[in-house]
Amino acid sequence: MKLGVVGPSDSSHKIKQYLNEIDKEIEVKLYIREKAVQALEVIDVCEEECDAIIFTGCGVSEAVKAKHEIKKPNSFVSRGGTSITKAFLQVRNANMSLEKFSIDVVENEILEDILKEIDINSKEVFSKPFSNQIDEMEYAKWHIKLYKENKIDVMFTGFAGVYNELKKQGYPVFRLEATRPLIKVCYENVKTSYALNKAQSSQIAVEILHLVDYKGSKENYYSNMIKKSEVDKVIVEYVKSIQGSLFNFGRDEYIIFAHRGAINNEINYNKLFKLQNDIKSRGFSLGVGIGIGVTAYQAEANGYKALKRCLDSNDFEIFSIDENETIKGPLGSDNELAYSLIASEEYIIDISSKTGLSCESIVKIMAISEIRQSKVYDTKELADYLGISDRSSRRILNKLVEADLARVCAKETSKGGGRPKNLIEILF
Repeated sequence: MKLGVVGPSDSSHKIKQYLNEIDKEIEVKLYIREKAVQALEVIDVCEEECDAIIFTGCGVSEAVKAKHEIKKPNSFVSRGGTSITKAFLQVRNANMSLEKFSIDVVENEILEDILKEIDINSKEVFSKPFSNQIDEMEYAKWHIKLYKENKIDVMFTGFAGVYNELKKQGYPVFRLEATRPLIKVCYENVKTSYALNKAQSSQIAVEILHLVDYKGSKENYYSNMIKKSEVDKVIVEYVKSIQGSLFNFGRDEYIIFAHRGAINNEINYNKLFKLQNDIKSRGFSLGVGIGIGVTAYQAEANGYKALKRCLDSNDFEIFSIDENETIKGPLGSDNELAYSLIASEEYIIDISSKTGLSCESIVKIMAISEIRQSKVYDTKELADYLGISDRSSRRILNKLVEADLARVCAKETSKGGGRPKNLIEILF
């Protein structure tokens, strides 16, 4: 495993040194940034080069996650009991008082437990737990203000940038360091996530390819045979690119077996879109369904379910269904959704019984509303999102209104005149 460590220099080098001691086979690469917000500058490269990521602290981790979706297994080294205890010992060794102090990053509950455990009877303790809503340098200002008001004698911080700034200005500040026990806990978390991710990528995935508009009439028989042989070549080249196994069923269906990691990613989706276009140029349409499962049987069954969605769509859109019966698609579309085909929640089943709508339709509407950040629709909007006719959409909205699960919240008049459209707010 190649592991990237992201954060300030002192913590990063300490983490690397310890990881190399406990696991000789691991390759550790450092991505040094002294301030939490600067970690965004290196995260793309780190994800590209490494299998998993360790952030030196929660501040670095949250600064990145606030603006970047991390796809690789990751964790951060917390600042818990051993960090605080070590910092307190440093204060005592320096013959300084712990009667009045300020401390950031650490959760209050952890701090209280440590104070009780090591019998420190401080008179004044000011704590400011980590929040990604607070700029890093705001913590420095908070410490300085307390010191200038004579409320504290010593400061503790988990931020490298804050520590360096306070130290430069001559304040009595101590660093909450990444300790060996906490580094080990973090590494075990990352290692477990990486193993699970690797196992999941090794799950079986199946792609069902189905040729449509294959004409078997005598006058087209020979020309279609020639075109079909060209199609076979294109499909074989595609299967080769994902290192899959190909099985041909009848004249118009192909089943491809491969690992989940090879199929379930954006690069492969783009290959499939290209494959559809290449085959379309040869006079055929190609339906694609992606199924994932813990067994070949489950993956193939899910592949056929996904294929049916594709063939029912107007533009041969591609869908995938995983081992948890979660459907995702249309893949690569601005309207891509992910929702469960299994109705396990009682309230969804209750809505279904009250309205007569399928549980899948209800869950799909919920997923659409979450993406849109709005529960207000007119008939045409809902029809477009669900891929159904305006008439069917109107019927769904009427059923929801009748069941008191939606309400008419406004009427919208088009610029060209005509009857105003009802705007319906869905209430579940």
